[in-house]
Amino acid sequence: MHEHSILTDLAWILLSAAAAALILQRFRIPLLIGYLVAGFLVGPHLGLWPTLVVLENVQELSELGVIFLLFYLGLEFDFSRLKRVFGPASAALILQTLTMLSLGMEASRWLGLSSVDGWFLGGLLSISSSMVSVKLIRERGLFNKPHTNLTIGVLILEDVLAILLLVLLSGMATEGTMNVVAVGRSILFIGIFTVLIFLIGKLGARRLARFLAVHGTTELITMASLGLIFLIGLLAHKFNFSWALGGFLAGAIFSRSHLAQKIELLTEPLRDMFSAMFFVTVGMLIDPKALISNAPIILGLSVVVILCKFSSCWLGFFLVGRSPRDASRAALIKSQIGEFSFVIVAIGTAHGATSTDLQSVVSGVAFITILATPTLVQNEGRILRLTSRLSPKALVNFCTLYSQWIDTVRLSLSRSVFLKLAKKPFTLISIHFLIIMAIIIAAALVSARLPVPNFLPLSQDLFQQSVFLLSVLFSLPFLVDTMRNLNVLVWLFSDTALSRPAFQQFSKGIYRSAFNGLILLILLMFYGSVFLLVAAKYFPTGYAFVAFLMITGVVGWVFWKKLVHMHHNWETAVVKSMASEVQDRISQKISTNLEALESREPWDVSVEPVILSPDSKWVGMEVREIDLLANTGALIAGIERNGFELVSIDPVTHLYPNDQIFLLGESDQLKQANNYLNQRSEDGSSKTEPFVFKREIIPPLCSWIGMRIQDTEIRTRFQITIVGIQKGENRIIGPSPEQILDEGDLILLMGSSDKLKNFKRELSQKTNPDDINSDFSED
Repeated sequence: MHEHSILTDLAWILLSAAAAALILQRFRIPLLIGYLVAGFLVGPHLGLWPTLVVLENVQELSELGVIFLLFYLGLEFDFSRLKRVFGPASAALILQTLTMLSLGMEASRWLGLSSVDGWFLGGLLSISSSMVSVKLIRERGLFNKPHTNLTIGVLILEDVLAILLLVLLSGMATEGTMNVVAVGRSILFIGIFTVLIFLIGKLGARRLARFLAVHGTTELITMASLGLIFLIGLLAHKFNFSWALGGFLAGAIFSRSHLAQKIELLTEPLRDMFSAMFFVTVGMLIDPKALISNAPIILGLSVVVILCKFSSCWLGFFLVGRSPRDASRAALIKSQIGEFSFVIVAIGTAHGATSTDLQSVVSGVAFITILATPTLVQNEGRILRLTSRLSPKALVNFCTLYSQWIDTVRLSLSRSVFLKLAKKPFTLISIHFLIIMAIIIAAALVSARLPVPNFLPLSQDLFQQSVFLLSVLFSLPFLVDTMRNLNVLVWLFSDTALSRPAFQQFSKGIYRSAFNGLILLILLMFYGSVFLLVAAKYFPTGYAFVAFLMITGVVGWVFWKKLVHMHHNWETAVVKSMASEVQDRISQKISTNLEALESREPWDVSVEPVILSPDSKWVGMEVREIDLLANTGALIAGIERNGFELVSIDPVTHLYPNDQIFLLGESDQLKQANNYLNQRSEDGSSKTEPFVFKREIIPPLCSWIGMRIQDTEIRTRFQITIVGIQKGENRIIGPSPEQILDEGDLILLMGSSDKLKNFKRELSQKTNPDDINSDFSED
């Protein structure tokens, strides 16, 4: 065996990492710093003893740490949270990238480097270290905190930015110019790859998770998880994306499934081992001679990088409405450069586009910023207090006023019925466009690389065109649903545009049809232009492209209903898959917690449903007035009312006839609570009139818009209760008195028929009929 085999190198790396972890743990110093120091000691630059580890042997292997850490991030991350932080994360990423590119150009000018060096320096400064940030978040138990959601959102978007920078800078290194077209193509391919892998993976993961839950041993679950990680990672690598993106998508596929927690526990040792290996290899890159010779430049640039990354990210978060404190904490975690910096430098060096001085400067800046980040995060409280104390009073007042203004703007946007209802069809149109493009690109690859089978008497050109025509069959369901969603947007836009009093005369009849037709034509022209711009280049001939469009139109018109039904089945399968994962995970957590409680402290506790009789003396009273816990020892765990489940029971929650009340307690307590709740009123009859449910919509210009439920005094004035609110797709059961009413809210009311009629009459009086769309009012 060679003196420096991979096995001996791994032995030295893991031995030094273990020693660093044991020593630094006693002094409560972050392990990350110990791994960097360990790498420096075993690396080739110290010079006090022979080189213990050859960097080239383990550098690629250490990238497994990035893959496993991003897989863990995907397991923990919920895409609905990414959707909520997408705006702030995008703003922070844009400002950070522009700031770092400007800093890179200026720094290269100060250092006497070329403009190409400046672009490379700005690009590598733009990307923070996912390894450092996620490791700090995990070690400090900050997952699911508001500010860490912002940080993780930016890190995910930075991974996409890293791919685009690789394309852009590689073209600059080889050709000396920017290839903007290649960047646009990369954005398209990233979108297609992410959507397809996520949707197909979610459909398959549900069956795989159920199989592993029944038949899976620890070994089988581990190997299945690793197989999925490297399968998607390999696909990402084949399409020139990063292995880390593949690891993240693999984790996202298993996220929110009932096996997610078990997979996380089984892969945690591998993640920790390869993460330690990664930081040790980073420490091996530290060259003390280069650090000393360029010490002033490295120290000065490191300080500027930390300040600029922090301030630009903070400004991006703050501008879109995040609080200054959350923005500061989110920006502080990612104020470093990391692993991707060395990849960019390696590309420039390989093509001879960057100078040797740039690599030593980058290594030093990466080491100092990575070393400083744990200290900054540990002392974030002191830093925030110091910043608050030093901030001018005028700046503080401006931030307060700006936050209030942003809240007002956000509230006005949240009241827009058009924006709420248009979000879903627009999202579906975008997803379907990416799926259709994936089908067309797949057809292009198959027709170009697959020879004509011997049993087909076709020329190569005719075979290529036939493959593209077959792709029509796969694209049609998504094209049909795209057309349906465009129609939805047309009706939403025309409803909004013609709702003003001045346009009431055009809201019906031939004028309305002509207006809808014009809007649909504009949308089709825009969609068709984008489709032509992106898709035409993948067709072998213009005739194939025209034939694709013609056949799509004819077949779509003839088989419209069947295609709609086909797409509906596919969409239902995806939705059911995701909903089932959520339900399975909730059930698994409840079962696990109950089993743990039973094993520690066996307790004869059960849940029993009780129907509240209409003539009970407690009908119409609040939970706190009944005082069930003090009188019986049982607890109200939930209420089912007319098909709605109330699981958050407040002291002011009212009880109504035929409520199914779920009681928690021991058997004797449950019997006593059952008798207690169904005590008859003194006169033997029901104290209340028969209750019914009624749905109403908060119309435009209603005076209750923007008010809290308790401020409307609906309960006291009309003796009815709002038991549910639907805001777009979000359904709120048992809303709190602090809940704000918005235009277009669908409210579920409970009360007697007479009281509900009085309320409806009052609701119509609180609205100016001339300012309301008649169609909306009739609905």
